[in-house]
Amino acid sequence: MVISTTDSLRALFENIKSLGFFGRLFGWNRIRLMNSAAISEYNTLNNEINGLYDQNRQLQNQLRTVIQDLDHQKSLLSDVRTDYEILKNSSMDLSQVLRSRDVDLGALKDAETKNSKRITDLDKEINLKNFEIQNLIREKIEQERNLSVFRESDQQKQEHYEHRITELNALKKQLDDDRIRLQEEREDEVRTRFEKMRATWKNHEDTVEELIRGICSRHQIPYIDKEHVPFKGSPDNTLKIADEYIIFDAKSPLSDDLGNFPAYVRQQTEQLKKYVKEPGVNKSLFLVVPTNTIDSIDQFYYNLADYVVHIVTADALEPVILGLKKIEDYEFAKQLSPEERENICRVIGKFAHATKRRIQIDSYFCGEFINILNNCNCLPDEILEKTRDFERSDKMNPPLEKRAKLISPDQLKKDVHRITSEADGQEIDVGATGGVMETLPLYKTGEKTIPLTEDPDKKE
Repeated sequence: MVISTTDSLRALFENIKSLGFFGRLFGWNRIRLMNSAAISEYNTLNNEINGLYDQNRQLQNQLRTVIQDLDHQKSLLSDVRTDYEILKNSSMDLSQVLRSRDVDLGALKDAETKNSKRITDLDKEINLKNFEIQNLIREKIEQERNLSVFRESDQQKQEHYEHRITELNALKKQLDDDRIRLQEEREDEVRTRFEKMRATWKNHEDTVEELIRGICSRHQIPYIDKEHVPFKGSPDNTLKIADEYIIFDAKSPLSDDLGNFPAYVRQQTEQLKKYVKEPGVNKSLFLVVPTNTIDSIDQFYYNLADYVVHIVTADALEPVILGLKKIEDYEFAKQLSPEERENICRVIGKFAHATKRRIQIDSYFCGEFINILNNCNCLPDEILEKTRDFERSDKMNPPLEKRAKLISPDQLKKDVHRITSEADGQEIDVGATGGVMETLPLYKTGEKTIPLTEDPDKKE
């Protein structure tokens, strides 16, 4: 009989010995599978041992049968010997019987020899089987002891696994509670923000009126109350600038849904038409909306048939009103003398001419620089790649313009003088370009070039 191997049991115990912490947590299914294979192998081994016990009992029964046969043969041999003696003492007529008995006796001796040899072989086989049985019994006891240790370890690991699962469930519950709490806090925050927005929108008209009154008070601008407006209707805020009435109407959303607010603003711009028909009302009207609604508005300027409407926030009221107040300053132009008007026009004209010439020069040099860059492509590849490396590593930082710092004309003169001196040191004739640039025409009309001294808008 072939004895089954114990590889699965040995592999199971080796894995249990080398099992680490993460293996106990995440490799337990593999241990369970190996445990099933080991138990199956153990059951097979146990069945084989039981089969060896049965085979041993059968061999012992056969041995007893052979021994009984041997005893019977010995008894027959004894009887034959007895008969032989009796026949030997008898007459010589019995010699034939004796010879026959001798043949039987030889056959019995041969049978006894064979039975003795068979008994010896069976004894050896029984001893071998007994030795195998003892080894299997010892191995079975060892496997049972290891299996008991494994089951105890398995129980401990199962309890540890269940404990970790309980901790993980508690942690998951805590995370879920924290997520719900954070969600509720965010919802409360959004709800609070909307409550503040509603309060802001509710007090929007009063806030705008208070702001405009404060601006008018600081800058001496007439503010007309609703009750004293000299035309039909009652706009929220009316200012008088340059003998014209400037209307600032405050509008806020009707609900929390800002999606409808742009349509509401568009509708209100059309309703302002009633004020434009009144005499003395400026054709530019203003709708003041809350600052926190500006992101929902996609259009801030409405150019209607007879008037325009600007959408502004409360933060922009002061610069808008001060810009409108500048209109009054232009009214004083009538009080200037002809010489003062001539000087103003001359300065403005020179600024316009200088600006156009600078644009023309920059455009000219832009084209020249682009041509130079295109010509760089004709350079050898090695030089061109090295040039591009230097280009990528270089950086130009023009002087920054600061809001509170004026550009000093004296400083500009010093810079020009310094650059001119550096150009003279390089033997560059800066003044030579003046005549060339003066010859370049500034305007073109068809095929005729208009001199710089003529007005380009003047028709022949």
